[in-house]
Amino acid sequence: MNAVQLSAFNGPPQQESQDPSHVSPWKIFAVVRRHWLAVLIVFLVAGVPACAGIVMMTPYYDSSASLIVGTHQAQFRDLQATQSSLDVDTVAVNTEVGILKSPATAISVAGRLDLVNDPYIRRLTDSVPLKARIIRWFQAKLGSLPATKPLTPAERLQVARDILMNHVTILNDGRSYIITITARTNRPELSQAIANTYADVFLDFKRHMKIDATWRANGLLDEQIIPLKERLRKAEQAAEEYREKNGLISAQMEHSGSSSTQDGGITVADQQLVETNRELIRAQADLDEKRSRASQMREQGGAASTTNALSSPVIQQLQAQEAQLNAHVASIASTAGDANPELLAARAAAAHVHQQIAITMGRISSSSDKDLQSAETRVAELTAEVARLETRVGQENEANVTLKQLESEANAARAVYQDYLGRFAQTSTEATLQEPDAELIARAESPLGVSGPPRTQYMAIALLFAGVVGVGTALMLDRTRQGIRSPSEMDSVPGLHTLGLLPVFTGRLINLYRIPAQSIYLEMVESIRTILSFGQNRFRAKTVVVTSPGPDEGKTIFALSLAGNTGRAGKKALVIDCDTRGPSALEVLNRTPGRDRESRLPVTFDENQLARDVLPGVDVLTIAGWKSPTDRMVSPSVIQLILTELSPHYDMIVLDTPPVLAFPDAAVLSHETDGVVLVAKWGVTTVAAMKEAMRQMETYDARVLGGVLTQAPLRGPDGVSARPIQIYQHYGLLAS
Repeated sequence: MNAVQLSAFNGPPQQESQDPSHVSPWKIFAVVRRHWLAVLIVFLVAGVPACAGIVMMTPYYDSSASLIVGTHQAQFRDLQATQSSLDVDTVAVNTEVGILKSPATAISVAGRLDLVNDPYIRRLTDSVPLKARIIRWFQAKLGSLPATKPLTPAERLQVARDILMNHVTILNDGRSYIITITARTNRPELSQAIANTYADVFLDFKRHMKIDATWRANGLLDEQIIPLKERLRKAEQAAEEYREKNGLISAQMEHSGSSSTQDGGITVADQQLVETNRELIRAQADLDEKRSRASQMREQGGAASTTNALSSPVIQQLQAQEAQLNAHVASIASTAGDANPELLAARAAAAHVHQQIAITMGRISSSSDKDLQSAETRVAELTAEVARLETRVGQENEANVTLKQLESEANAARAVYQDYLGRFAQTSTEATLQEPDAELIARAESPLGVSGPPRTQYMAIALLFAGVVGVGTALMLDRTRQGIRSPSEMDSVPGLHTLGLLPVFTGRLINLYRIPAQSIYLEMVESIRTILSFGQNRFRAKTVVVTSPGPDEGKTIFALSLAGNTGRAGKKALVIDCDTRGPSALEVLNRTPGRDRESRLPVTFDENQLARDVLPGVDVLTIAGWKSPTDRMVSPSVIQLILTELSPHYDMIVLDTPPVLAFPDAAVLSHETDGVVLVAKWGVTTVAAMKEAMRQMETYDARVLGGVLTQAPLRGPDGVSARPIQIYQHYGLLAS
C-alpha cells in the first residue's frame, strides 16, 4: 500500500465534508445497523401496543343520508316575498351545515330517539375518562374527593347530545348543494336511525321556520290593516268634502255616479265650456255663411241668379218649370203664329212661373236678413257664456290642485290597504302549506357490513410510525455521540494530518499475524507503515511514540499492529510498553514476560523484561517491571539509553505511552524519538479532545507525525468508504 491508496481511503469522507447538506441513505442504513438493538426495542415498544390496541378496537357501522338545499316550490314562489330567504351560494350552504351541526339539532335528535336510555349512549355516558379517573384516584388518596351527585334528566340529555355530536359527521364538498349526514355507532340500526332523524329534524326545522315567519308576517299585517283602513277612510272623506265645497263635480259623476275625477279629469264646468265652445264655433261659422249670403244678395240687387236663390229647391223647381214652358213656347212658335191660342196659353203659363220665381226670390232675400241678425245675436250670447265658463273653470282648476293632492293621498292609502289585504289573505290561506327549501334525496340505509375501523391500514401506519421512531431514535443516539467519524474531521484539528484509519476487526490480534491469510485490516495498517517508512520527510520515522487523548482508544493495539506489519515485511520491530501505571501490551496478546537465554540484548537490561516474538518479528519490552514503585514516569534518559543500545537491532521501535491528556509521558518522550502518532477512536474521541491533545504537544514542542482513526465501521459512508472495500474484495481480501 502507498499514499495513493491512502488518499483513496480518505477520499469519500472528504467529499462528504464538502457537501454537509447531503445525507446519503447509506449513512442512515449504517446508523441503523450500528444501533439495531435500540431500533428493535423502540419498534417493539411502540408497535406492539399499538397493534394490540388496533386489534381490540370496537367495530363501527356508518350510515349516511343526503340532503339537497336551496330548492324552492314553484307554487309557493310568490310567498317567498314575505320572508328573507338566502340565495343559494356558498354562504347559504355553510349556514345550513352550521344548522345541522348545532347543539339544538343534536338535542332534538337525542330527544326523538330517546338516546338517553339507549344502551350504547348510556355506556358512553357512564364511562369515566382516563384523565378523570386518575384525578379522582389522587383526590381519593389525598382525602379531598368531592361528593358526586347523580345527573338530572336535563344533564343526561346534554351529555347524550355531546356524545351524539361526536358520532355524526356533516359534510359538503363545497362544489354542490348536497349535504351528507353520516352517523357512526356500534349498531347498524342505530346509525341508520340517527342519520334519518337528523335529516327529518332539519327538514322540520326549515318547515317550521318558514311557517313561523309566515305567521309572524300575518300577525304584522293584521295589526296594520285597521290603521290603514282608518287612514283610507279619512283621506277619501277629506277629498270628497273638498270637492263638494268647491263644486268640483265631474261630468262622469252625473252620468255614472262615480265620485272620482281622477279617471275622467273633466268637471261639469269643463264639459259645459267645451260644449259651449263647440256651439260658438258652429254659430260663428253659420254667421259667416249668412253674412256672405246677405252680402252677395245686396251686391246682386236681388237678381234671380244669386247663389242663395239658385240653391233654393223651390227656385230650382220653378226654374225647371219655366225652362219646360219656354221650350214648349219655342216649339209651338216654330210651327204656329203668334195668335195661336196654344202659344198664347203657353206664354201666359211661362210668365206666371217667372212671376212666382221673382216673388220667391224676394222672400228669400228678406229671410236672409233675419237669419243674419239671429246668427249675430246667437254668437254674442255664446261668446258671453264662454267667457263666464272660462272664469269658472279657472277657479275650479286652482281648487283642483289641492283636490288632486287629497286624491293622491287617498289613492296611496287605498293601494297600501289593498296590498295588505291581499298579503293577509295569502298568508292566512297558505301558512300551513309551506315546504322547506331542502329535500331529502337519499334516506340512510342499514349497513350490510362493518364499516371499520380499517385495522390493516392502521397497523401498517402504526408499524411505519414505530419504524420511523426507531430510526429517529438511532439517528438521535448517533447524533448525541460527538466523536470523530471521518479523516476529514480529524484533519480539521489544527496542525494534525490524518495518516489513515483502521477498521474494526473480529477475533484476536495474534491470529491476524500468525495465520498467513490477508485481511483488510492488515492492508490498512500497512498503508500507515508505508507512509512512516517511505512518505515525505515530515512523516518518516523509525522510533515512534504512540499515544491517545484518553484511555481505551486503541493505541496499544495500533502500536502492536504497526510493529506486527513491520515483522510481516521480514524485519524486526520492538514495542516498548512505557505505561508504567497500567502496562497492557502483553495482556492484549495474552503473554507474560519470560526469560530468553539466547537474547543478544546488552547486559544493561534484565532479559526477564523482554518478551521475544510475541508476534512474528516483534519483541515487547515492559518498562514497569524493572522500575521502582515510586518512579511513575519513564525518565527520558532511560529511554535514550534503551534506544541507543537497541536501535541497531530493530528496524522500527514503537513506544506505547499513557493518554496524553492525563499524563505528559508521550510529550516528554517525544524528544527522544522521531515523532508522535495520535490515535483516536472512531465515534468516541471528540475533536475537542484532539485539539486539547495537540495543544499539550505544542506545549512540549513535540513533533506530531499525524493521527490515526481506529475501530471504524467496515461499511457505510461514515466509515471505510465502499470503493476501497470493493477494491479489497476484488483482490480477495477478507474483512478481518
